[in-house]
Amino acid sequence: MALPRRTVRLVDIAKEAEVSVSVVSSVLNGGRGNTRVAKDTADRILAIAERRNYRPSPTAQQLRGKRSNVFGLLVASAGDPLRSYLVEHLDEEAVRHGCQTLIGNTVVAPGRFEGCLDEFIARGVDGIFCAVHSVFPGDRAALLARCPNTVFYEDPGLPDATFVTVDQVAAGRVPAEHLLATGRRRLGFAIVDPAAPAHQERLRGVRAALAGRGVDADALAVYEGTPGCSGPTRPDPRTMLWQTPDDVLDEVIDRLVVGHRADAIVAHDDFLASALLRRLRARGLRVPRDVAVTGYLNHYLCDHVDPPLTSVDLRHQAAARAMVEAVQQMIAAGPPETRVRRPISISPMLAVRESA
Repeated sequence: MALPRRTVRLVDIAKEAEVSVSVVSSVLNGGRGNTRVAKDTADRILAIAERRNYRPSPTAQQLRGKRSNVFGLLVASAGDPLRSYLVEHLDEEAVRHGCQTLIGNTVVAPGRFEGCLDEFIARGVDGIFCAVHSVFPGDRAALLARCPNTVFYEDPGLPDATFVTVDQVAAGRVPAEHLLATGRRRLGFAIVDPAAPAHQERLRGVRAALAGRGVDADALAVYEGTPGCSGPTRPDPRTMLWQTPDDVLDEVIDRLVVGHRADAIVAHDDFLASALLRRLRARGLRVPRDVAVTGYLNHYLCDHVDPPLTSVDLRHQAAARAMVEAVQQMIAAGPPETRVRRPISISPMLAVRESA
């Protein structure tokens, strides 16, 4: 069994360089240009520190007012398809700024949200990105109180929070405008949880697209599932992706295509949309000839279903860039006296494929 790597201390470098600990500290904290230490001595200390992979203590750096150049990233799961792209791009953007990210998965065990936050604070992170979509009441407020340099993905409902969010009205308007521009005239919108504010905002966007083209409001029908019950509620053990039960898919098709005669369906996400592609085919309906289908998220599966799925792209890279820049601005501004609610909106785009 491999032994744990021993932490390199200032005293270890001082012993090898044959100088005092105070001289080593002066060089490593002040750099090669420290005039109190001879150049050859400083060069020798820096070479030893690099060879031995010396890393300063984050706590000590904080006490000296120095940055750790490390960000904390809170996610319910780094493998969550709704967050995985964001996690990837946040890490890329952090590296582009000369920083690193520590990822805390909050669903591992009870109390993990607070545990991850404790770990981040102990490691002296410069700021935190919170992309957790489901937390206990008070967790977000406690996070912001302990680390003011926090940026949330999606609205945390706090009066003094900075957050990045996708324009959900545009996320409904963009696919609807595309469908109408390609000759579709009767639309269906399939919502799994009608109580979710984001879904209602997207519905507003669909209706705005209809109004903008002078199409009668009766040209839209909405399938609203039971909150928390219908939609992608059963995981497929083979793929670990959420699957929509066939009885729910048949309800959607019966309501929107058979009853309303919709020639296009705007689905609430890619998983429902891809399941509809399969079920529509099983019922003898051709996509996109008989019914066009669009999704939401632009998950990688969109290129691998038949036909490839047109989907709303949330532009996670742009969101990640905005989150990193917002934290950097907070750090540069210094300790917060008073902060106000600052929403940063990301405009989505449509990735057009063969389904619509």
